[in-house]
Amino acid sequence: MTSEQIDESFLLYRRQFIFSRSQLSLPKFWKYLNIKALFHLYVHPDLNLSIATFNGRSIILLGYILDYENEHKTDQKIIEDIIEDINSFDSLIKKIKRYTGQYVLIYFDENEFKIFHDPLGLREIYYCNTNNRIICGSQPNIIIKFSEPEILPTKNCKKQKFYKEDMKKVRDGRLWVGDETYFDEIKHLLPNHYFDVYKMKAFRYWPNEKIKRLDLNEVVDQTCAYLKGILRSASNRYDLMMAVTAGHDTRTLLAASKDISGKIYYFINKHKNMNDDHPDILIPRALFNKIKLPFHIHIPDDNVPSAFRTIFFNNVFLASEKYLPVIYNIYFRRYSNKINVLGVGEIGRSFYGKRPVKINGYFLSRVLKYKDSLYAVEQCQKWLEETMPVAERFGIDIMTLLLWEQLLGNWGTVADSESDIAIEHFDPFNSYHLYEILLGVDKKYASSYLFIAIIKKMWPELLDFPINPPMSKYDYIKSWLQKIGLFDYIRNIYYNVEYIKFKLKKGRIYTDL
Repeated sequence: MTSEQIDESFLLYRRQFIFSRSQLSLPKFWKYLNIKALFHLYVHPDLNLSIATFNGRSIILLGYILDYENEHKTDQKIIEDIIEDINSFDSLIKKIKRYTGQYVLIYFDENEFKIFHDPLGLREIYYCNTNNRIICGSQPNIIIKFSEPEILPTKNCKKQKFYKEDMKKVRDGRLWVGDETYFDEIKHLLPNHYFDVYKMKAFRYWPNEKIKRLDLNEVVDQTCAYLKGILRSASNRYDLMMAVTAGHDTRTLLAASKDISGKIYYFINKHKNMNDDHPDILIPRALFNKIKLPFHIHIPDDNVPSAFRTIFFNNVFLASEKYLPVIYNIYFRRYSNKINVLGVGEIGRSFYGKRPVKINGYFLSRVLKYKDSLYAVEQCQKWLEETMPVAERFGIDIMTLLLWEQLLGNWGTVADSESDIAIEHFDPFNSYHLYEILLGVDKKYASSYLFIAIIKKMWPELLDFPINPPMSKYDYIKSWLQKIGLFDYIRNIYYNVEYIKFKLKKGRIYTDL
């Protein structure tokens, strides 16, 4: 495909939405809905729009939603069943737990008007926290485009330094910290929160009950049933492609797909830093050779037309160059008719390890790889003080919530949003029902041990190949220290030493919790 063949008007803000108080000038092919004669919803044609109303209550679904036990249910049927079985927003929150998808849900009745997204926040929501004709939208970019009064970048020096300097050093410049943005009037709705349209504020809605403790076998059985069911549901509705690396999550999803493996296109994208001996190439290639299924290794061309590149960066505020060749040359040019299956099971694996007895914003910031950013530390301290009481009340490790809401909720969402210009995604793990199952296991199993047990139950032959073998000297040392139980202890001491240096340099002290 050449740059001349790119439909720029169609690709601009692809799979996005914008919600406003007055009518906007968008292309006529966008879907439009007037709500309560007060609000205006505009939806790109490639973002599904479904509506259900019952007894004065309404749900609008943007995106898609799947039922693991009813594999032939459509989006429309699911939200119709939901609206008939709830009587308030709180009951909707409980009802939605069993489902998986990538969606925004808008709920309103006589008294309430609230918006939230899927558990990981993969269908992103940004909202205005001051009076503006724009209420919320998929990205700061589209909000700024139609804002009135005009929204300009922040003049806050700490925030400017964070965006222009600190972020460049961490995770390809795509990890914001906290719920703010580079625009003071725009905030990011983090996972486990909803936006109240009338109050123009975000509020936490999950966790909302104690995590039920389960034994290992229960967790394994229920996880296997969920993943197999949800992949069957997805395969009945979509043409699936699934990336398989040397990691836990892709191996788990491959195992869950055993019964429908003939319907899935398995692949890996070979990036510049990967040779044929890289574990993400070597291991899945040998694995698929043994199980006698086709496995495709994509080598993307670096050339990207300027027109596509311009739209790509206009669509997503934190978009980066890193995956642009793959997005254009693999997903856009060759597989845009498929759904890309990419899963994150790390919430069930104590990803950040054991926290110190006393914890503060600096420790959390350092865990996120920001060791000298005043803005990141302040945002982590603020989040910690708001979240710790909730974590303790409902029995959830604060480090799990840090992973979920800050790393996955801020950094993990960017890749999906970037790729929306080319392809739709699906994360089978993205369900409160499944996360509550995984979080119910005894902490001693919340590691690779649990996922190996899950894989063994569904497709034991897949364990004949190593999972995430160490690639560097640091990896070997870290793996060895983790096995003998010393890694977290040494890391926490090291971070405390760095905190002392930070205090001496910045003159700031953060309260331990």
